[in-house]
This record gives sequence, structure tokens and C-alpha cells, in this order.
Amino acid sequence: MRGSRSPSGNGGEEVSRVSSRHLGHGMGLAASAAFFGWLGSWIGERVGAESALTLLGILFGGAAGLCNMYIQLVVRPRENDESKGEPRD
Repeated sequence: MRGSRSPSGNGGEEVSRVSSRHLGHGMGLAASAAFFGWLGSWIGERVGAESALTLLGILFGGAAGLCNMYIQLVVRPRENDESKGEPRD
């Protein structure tokens, strides 16, 4: 709706802040998979198993990225809520 604003007046800034945080997590996941894929390819060239080690590197990097994303988005907010003494649902 054009012209409608949130009561605080900074709704656009809040959306931008939250979306940029989640975009950063996605970029971290992609960078992790790409880096470990490259590392697997580099090692695989020297060993003679490039395609297998590239695939393993991508899978390992994706798993590491997902684990990091889970910690950042689920575990840490839960720990912060518990340290503040707020009851969980």
C-alpha cells in the first residue's frame, strides 16, 4: 500500500536489516560449499579422483554451512532467550 507506514516510521529499515542478515547466512552456505568443492577438486587432481573428491567437498561444505546456519538461526537465539529469563513456548 502506497503511503502506509509502520507506527515507528522505520519499517523499511527493519525489513532491510532482517533480510540482509538472512542473505548473509545464505551467502555463507554457498561460500562454504564452493570453497570445499574447490578444495576437493584441487586435492582430487593430485590424487587422481577429482570428480569424487569434488562431490565430497561440496557435500561436506554444504553440511558445514547448514550446521552453521542452524546454530546462528536456532541455537543462539534460544540461548539468548534463556539467558534473559524469558519463558519458551
